[in-house]
Amino acid sequence: MWLYWCLLSTVISGFTSIALKKCSNNDSKRMAVMGLLVYHSIMIIVSLIVHPEFIIQLNIYDMMKMLPGVMMQSIGFYCAISATKYGKVAITSSIKKAKVVVVFLLGIVILKEKCTLLQLIISTILVILSIMLAKSKSQSKVDKRIERRAILYSYGFVFFNGISSFINKIYVTEYQSPLYVVFYYAIIIVIGILIYCLVTNKWDYIDIRKINNKKYFILQSLLDSSSSIFDRCALLDGNVSVISVINTSSIVITVLASRLILKEKISWKKYLMILGVFINVFILALIK
Repeated sequence: MWLYWCLLSTVISGFTSIALKKCSNNDSKRMAVMGLLVYHSIMIIVSLIVHPEFIIQLNIYDMMKMLPGVMMQSIGFYCAISATKYGKVAITSSIKKAKVVVVFLLGIVILKEKCTLLQLIISTILVILSIMLAKSKSQSKVDKRIERRAILYSYGFVFFNGISSFINKIYVTEYQSPLYVVFYYAIIIVIGILIYCLVTNKWDYIDIRKINNKKYFILQSLLDSSSSIFDRCALLDGNVSVISVINTSSIVITVLASRLILKEKISWKKYLMILGVFINVFILALIK
């Protein structure tokens, strides 16, 4: 069952960057604050619809325990927005998928998850292909300084979101309830955003009327939240190292969608790399 949730999360995730790019002409900090607020408000609503008892069972100890994961996720989210704002979706999304290296290694080293030699080989090839997608030359002229900034933010996402994904596995395994973890993450971040706005007096950051291209902003929040829920469901009984590698294949959808929807140019070499990613993920999913 975990594979079904994992693939569903992967497909949805592939379109999230496209929707984010469509509304990336906003201030990065405003997008991060408003994006986190909308995303986690959706999470709270979904969690309470399924488990209304969560609201009367709030546990301060559990909130403090999940704080490190929340911080890593929030920083990673800001890096993702900034990378998408300054760079091409096809390039930045490819680099961001390298977070699998962080999750894969942490899962094996710390959680002692079993990994066959074939899984290791396929995973390595998959990571190399993702990096090659990012390294391949663009067919259009871009500002090198802005491109370097986008790449830097992309690798920031790799580090912080990779750690966040690993910590998520620990929480989901411990509490045996993906929605419980989602709910507490959401409560902590919403409280943190309100405190931030109170201290800085930046209440306009959570005014959705200030956001350009609102429909795409809301769409990316819905896609991101649903992908996250399905990903946590997969983590319930799946290996974080394998799930993280399969999630990397969402770059196939992202790159193709960037060509069809955003009209970003893609070379034939990239198409071959995309095919390689798809084949490797398919093999990895079949390995028991």
